[in-house]
Amino acid sequence: MPPKQDNTNTLPQGDKNLTKKMAVLTVTKMGNPILRKVSKHIFQKEIETEKFQTFVDDLIETMRDEDGAGIAAPQVGELKRVFIMEVSDNPRYPDKEGFPLFVAVNPEIKPVGEKKVAGWEGCLSIPGIRGKTERCEKVMLKALDRLGKPYEVELSGFAAVVAQHELDHLNGVLFIDTMEDLSLLSFEEEFEKYHYVKA
Repeated sequence: MPPKQDNTNTLPQGDKNLTKKMAVLTVTKMGNPILRKVSKHIFQKEIETEKFQTFVDDLIETMRDEDGAGIAAPQVGELKRVFIMEVSDNPRYPDKEGFPLFVAVNPEIKPVGEKKVAGWEGCLSIPGIRGKTERCEKVMLKALDRLGKPYEVELSGFAAVVAQHELDHLNGVLFIDTMEDLSLLSFEEEFEKYHYVKA
């Protein structure tokens, strides 16, 4: 695991102990062209700004307010290569294993092994919908933390799935694009009735 990430709004240079009220941002929905564009690399100079640090805080707040397992910058209208992920007692995923908060700037993901797992996914940008996808069971996530420090971590299970889902957003891909069988696309009410199997 990487060193515990410092998720306070503190800049690495200059401004000290900045504390700002987090904002809940508007989530961009499917149909907005920005969700189909490739996000841009973030340079260290930008990472060190108050504006970027505030944006990271707002992403975290938005994800938690929406009960998301993760959120990527394009989902709030910003073409920046950064995503957030965390699961802790999430009502949208009650039976999924939890994982700590990760801030992933300029992330890269490589499969670990060849095994893939099928599972149901949802998306804040496609509300009320679930679909069955296939993802790598284990991956290596390589990224910068919110202060620009590099880290690598091996993820497995649901954390690996979320990381792959969020990286797709940075490349203009939605989870429905990865589905092999669109007949399994389901509204959440029907998912609960016909497809949900409690772990």
